[in-house]
Amino acid sequence: MTELSLEDSQFFCDATPAVKLRKGKNTEIELSGQDSFLDLVSNIVGILIILVMVAGIRAQYSSANTENFADLEEKYGAMQEKEETVARLRMNVDDLHRQSEVVVEQVVLQSREFDTLFDVMTSMRAGIELAAEEKSQTFKEKIEYQRQVSETNAKLEQLDKAKTYYRQIRPQATVVENIPTPLSRTVETKEIHFRLLGGKIVYVPFDELLMQLRGHFIEDKNRYSKQGMSVGKVGPVENFELEFVLTTEVPMPGSYEIGLQYAEVVPMVEPLGQPLQQALASPQSEFRRKLSAFQKSLYTVTVWIYPDSFEEYQELKQFLQQRGYSVAARPMIMGHTIGMSPYGTKSSTQ
Repeated sequence: MTELSLEDSQFFCDATPAVKLRKGKNTEIELSGQDSFLDLVSNIVGILIILVMVAGIRAQYSSANTENFADLEEKYGAMQEKEETVARLRMNVDDLHRQSEVVVEQVVLQSREFDTLFDVMTSMRAGIELAAEEKSQTFKEKIEYQRQVSETNAKLEQLDKAKTYYRQIRPQATVVENIPTPLSRTVETKEIHFRLLGGKIVYVPFDELLMQLRGHFIEDKNRYSKQGMSVGKVGPVENFELEFVLTTEVPMPGSYEIGLQYAEVVPMVEPLGQPLQQALASPQSEFRRKLSAFQKSLYTVTVWIYPDSFEEYQELKQFLQQRGYSVAARPMIMGHTIGMSPYGTKSSTQ
């Protein structure tokens, strides 16, 4: 809309015709001047009204534009927040996908280990029950066999619960990578024993403790021959002791047989050993020095593994196999010590 100027108002004033009276010259001039003044006032008032309307329209238009701009800014900010939320959700989905793949691998590995443990403990229970039936029915022997059967049943129950739990939480994987596993065979050679617990490896002096047990038995065989069941221990050797149970049988008058019923290798202090990565990295580590003392063609490396060190065992197994050693794994249950019995199973190597 075009603005009005003072010249435009003057134009309107000049355009208004003057009223002419015929009563006289002076009267005619006076009336003409009054009419012009009134017309000027009217025109000015009209211009002011128009200007007020223009200013109101402009103010209304400016307020509408300001509100629209604020709405646009608010919508743009909300859109940016939504885009950032979507990006974060995508990252979370990717992380969850990677974590699910790791969980699948861990659950499959632990399920296999628990299956192996379950089979071993089942065999041990069957052997103990068979031995309990065949052995002499003395009171002490019954008590000992019942204790062993109870402990084995408790271990089997724990394994069964753990096995059921891991089967329940096992994700339904759509793709499973199949890694061929070499066939295992029973160890017929001599064995070097190590323990993996808490990611640390330590040498277990099986042979040294058994030699002490033989010497102890030879010295006190007369005492053991007069007892149906004897309990004792030998050691220590490198912070380990051997606790044992001996039984005596009399197949005929004047003769007797003494046999090892059960033995456990018990650590005197904890923790023992060196972190596996340090033990493998340094040629001067205790682990590598012990290993070098045994010929790989004559000995199999047997590793007693606890559940918190399965990942470290894979690294240790690769290290030993690259150097030509045969490796046998013996899974353990947390809180249980390494044991041996005539009714146990031999190690298996791959």
